Amino acid sequence: MKNAVEISNFFWRFPTLTGIRKECTLKNVNLKIQRGEVFGIMGSTGSGKSTLCYVIAGLIPQQLKIPEDQVEQHLSGSVKILDEDVVQFLKSRKKNLLQVKEIKEGRVGFVKQDSESYFTHGSVLEELSFNLDKLDLSRSEKEKRIKEALEVVKMRSIFKVASKLTPHELSAGEQQRLVIASFLAMKPDILILDEPTSDLDPAGKSEVIDAILAMKKESGITIILVEQDHEALTNLADRVAVMDKGEIVAIDKPVNIYSRNDIKRFIEVPELMELIGPTGEIGEKFAPERVRGFKVSRKEKEKGKVQLQVRDVKYYYEDGTKALDNLSLDVHEGEFLCLVGPNGSGKSTISKIMSGNLSGWEGKITFEGEDISKKGRKDSIRMHIGYVFQNPDQQVLQGTVKDEIYSALTKTAFDRKSFDSLAEDAMRRVNLKDKGNEDINSLSRGEKRRLALASVIVTKPKMLIVDEPATGQDYKGSTDIMDMLADINNSGVTVIIITHDMRLVAEYTRRAIVLKEGRIIFDGTPEELFQNDKLMEESSLAPPQLVRISRKLKDSGILQDILLNAREWLELFRFESEKKNFEALKFVDLKKYARELAADILKKFGRPESIVYIERGGMVIGRLLSDFLQVRKVYPLRASYYTDDGIPMTHVRITDFEFSFSKNEGFILLVDDIADTGKTLKAATEELKRKTPVKIVTATVVYKPQSVFKPDAYVYEVGNNTWIVFDYEEIETLSRFMRKDNEEGLKFMKENF
Repeated sequence: MKNAVEISNFFWRFPTLTGIRKECTLKNVNLKIQRGEVFGIMGSTGSGKSTLCYVIAGLIPQQLKIPEDQVEQHLSGSVKILDEDVVQFLKSRKKNLLQVKEIKEGRVGFVKQDSESYFTHGSVLEELSFNLDKLDLSRSEKEKRIKEALEVVKMRSIFKVASKLTPHELSAGEQQRLVIASFLAMKPDILILDEPTSDLDPAGKSEVIDAILAMKKESGITIILVEQDHEALTNLADRVAVMDKGEIVAIDKPVNIYSRNDIKRFIEVPELMELIGPTGEIGEKFAPERVRGFKVSRKEKEKGKVQLQVRDVKYYYEDGTKALDNLSLDVHEGEFLCLVGPNGSGKSTISKIMSGNLSGWEGKITFEGEDISKKGRKDSIRMHIGYVFQNPDQQVLQGTVKDEIYSALTKTAFDRKSFDSLAEDAMRRVNLKDKGNEDINSLSRGEKRRLALASVIVTKPKMLIVDEPATGQDYKGSTDIMDMLADINNSGVTVIIITHDMRLVAEYTRRAIVLKEGRIIFDGTPEELFQNDKLMEESSLAPPQLVRISRKLKDSGILQDILLNAREWLELFRFESEKKNFEALKFVDLKKYARELAADILKKFGRPESIVYIERGGMVIGRLLSDFLQVRKVYPLRASYYTDDGIPMTHVRITDFEFSFSKNEGFILLVDDIADTGKTLKAATEELKRKTPVKIVTATVVYKPQSVFKPDAYVYEVGNNTWIVFDYEEIETLSRFMRKDNEEGLKFMKENF
């Protein structure tokens, strides 16, 4: 089969206004995409996904004028699109030459993230005709192509009123499909879709996904899809490329990508996906009958006093459309709540009003007893209520990353002497610490999103409103941001998020407010919302994958309540495993096994230069190995699934630790008692590798095949369904068995301890 795209040894570095030479945005890219393929591209924010799309679309380097004497600083390699050499860097003895060729109009369509940026304030018909006007086509041919394109994206009925309708009268999902149709009408050979569903509600997202599936089936064009949604990529893509720091680190089928251990250091795979697989089907090993009686434990915060009171707020758009209809709402101090609903329901409007960023409304709003509708109160309210816009370009203006944060600080009462430390802390929290001196225009959309958040949290508001916190972020990026918001909330700050991502609603919030047509139609818990099918459909919402699966278990009578997130699913799996086999490991056993393990390590690797043990499980075996291996440098490393406040997380958190490693040819021995899921051992290994170039050797007493990380040395293997109880876990394990009313476990504890 012929290739639509062939890129060889391609490097690209953006020119900068400052003249400071930056890292390459794309590094040694080698890529072949077959004709007729749906090819996915994924990776962390700033990994080069969008830049690669610009190269394939013929915008880079074609639209950037690079002086001849600077070509080698910015570009090398070759790009072939649809059998045409569009970029060639030719080296010769006398002179290196860059040959660039424009891609013929209409052969490649490029749909970017923000659909509204395409609209020129004309009618729907004018928008659909805009690209076609660049081609030499008859009126009848244009009309035929428009109808065919609308048919593919399931919008054929709109053609009759297309000349009287404007795009802004359509839903966000319809707008995105309209943009796709405008490019389809050109009959391109390649259609690039750069995160086409990132700003859409679940219903709009479903519409666009259906349109892509229809294109795949009917048109036969090559589709290149940049997407962060694991479920969408699994359903749509034939193959997926994973990008990291400008490089393509893997290309494979989606199902394989999510199960490959070598890829997990580049992308964060949702924890439950590792347990139940990317298709979302519970595996054969899961025994539903073993989880009957499982009860979900959810901690509810005590409600603080009413901090924000909204009463009978109305707002009208310039054309007279009512955006908010007598909306009333109380927000309590220290809450973490979400505003959800279809595009255009009034979520952003009420948020801008509450934060003092929109005027011209009617009604009354008080913040901590102060009436914010009074004249002159806008600046005062902005000091206390931070607002992060959905579109970062509305908030992030110019200069460098540090300039933007300093600009925010100048509006506060903080001493200028503290600006440096405050800015450094804010950049660190949003993972932009190494980009402080970079021009804002060089940032990706996801990075701008994080910068906008940093410029607000640095002012330390009492209430924080974030419009679409996960937009433009990969799974890890969105999780990092939400964990940060959870930390801010735990410090006493009230947090309100506006989101279409139901995963965030399920995992982080305990109150969901649904808006439709400017009114609140629901105010309750996420579990109540996700079980109200009529309301969900009416609100263009859809439960996240984990909730949908648990609904099936609840509807069949296996569970008493739905499961909202990965943490609750992990609790369910642990509950299931608790009813199986048990094995006791006492100190006398550990001492014997430590001697065996030490002998094996000496034989295979020699004597370690130092030992790091994972608290608390690895402490005993670590100290024993220290004696048997005669190693005196022993360091504890704390790794946990809990925050300092005891709040469960879905990923391992490594606490900073002090150590001193020499730079000899020895190795560090990392020790834990058991490799069960292996996630703690894996996270600790990665942390050590970041801190030292010295070789890391891992060791445990027990290993389970289900572990995602196999230690270099271990004494013996047990089945995945075996519960290992150590001496130092006796009281904790007994308490847990009593709490779960586990008769088999209590009997085992009585016989062995």
